[in-house]
Amino acid sequence: MSNIKLSHMSHWKTIPYKKIDNFRNFYYEDKRNGAYYSDWDRILRYHFATGYEGIEVAPWDMAEMMALFGTPQNFSSFAKERGVSVSGMFHGADNSHIAEKFDEVLESGKRAVNLLEAFGGKHLNTCPCNNYCEVGPLSREQTRNAAKVITEIGRYAVDHGVQIGLHNEFFCAINKENHREFIELTDPRYVFYCLDTAQIAIIGEDMVKFYDDYHERINTFHLKDTASPKLPDEIRYSKDIEIVDDGTRWFWEPGEGVLDFKGLWELMKKYQFKGWVTVETDGTPDLLASMALTSYYVKHELAAIYS
Repeated sequence: MSNIKLSHMSHWKTIPYKKIDNFRNFYYEDKRNGAYYSDWDRILRYHFATGYEGIEVAPWDMAEMMALFGTPQNFSSFAKERGVSVSGMFHGADNSHIAEKFDEVLESGKRAVNLLEAFGGKHLNTCPCNNYCEVGPLSREQTRNAAKVITEIGRYAVDHGVQIGLHNEFFCAINKENHREFIELTDPRYVFYCLDTAQIAIIGEDMVKFYDDYHERINTFHLKDTASPKLPDEIRYSKDIEIVDDGTRWFWEPGEGVLDFKGLWELMKKYQFKGWVTVETDGTPDLLASMALTSYYVKHELAAIYS
């Protein structure tokens, strides 16, 4: 496993405490397990204890994190004391398909790069455009607009020691009919690819073949399984489909869905992938359980393939 370092995407949402000084007293405030998920000290120790060397931070946590820690550097130091480094950050490049929004989208991307650089992270995993139900289908000109501004963000990122990783999502406007074209329209010197294994499968791609085709561009992963590959367009393009509240789970721990992770690991060995693999557990009712199960699967089912 020396070539692959596990990170975990932060989906803890708001964690209200930097550190709880007297956990016993805090627990007795409501006597439920929520106390165990209420401070960064414990969350980061869970990362290390379950085999994760990294954390991918989330932009929706920034206000709370900065209120607690003051600066990204302070959070990174706090995390490193507990054995965890910041591997990357997610970024949504909304409106990147709109030519008139070029400067606005570029400046937003630059701010994200600067923030990640301050955290000491490397991967800015970036979803271009908006939800399909809002703007799709994109015209060819709109697709080119998005590729142009993402390339410019990528150019700025490389100059700052950061890599942009395109991140396709099954409900977004860069989708089945245009996402390979979109990759080709971006400059490979500045724009890389974050392969979200479940998202790409739900779009309709074969995850293993996609990695085989684009391995030179792929610099990191969001690792998760799905039992719903190749969803029909009418489902994928419907409003707020990823966050429906009827109990539907699009994403599962590796090994709990239908994706061929062993085939993927064979190719990662073939192409000598080295770097961060971020486990993403969005949609789970129990983040810690999903972290532990995924770490076990990677280390006990996959590690022997690429050791």
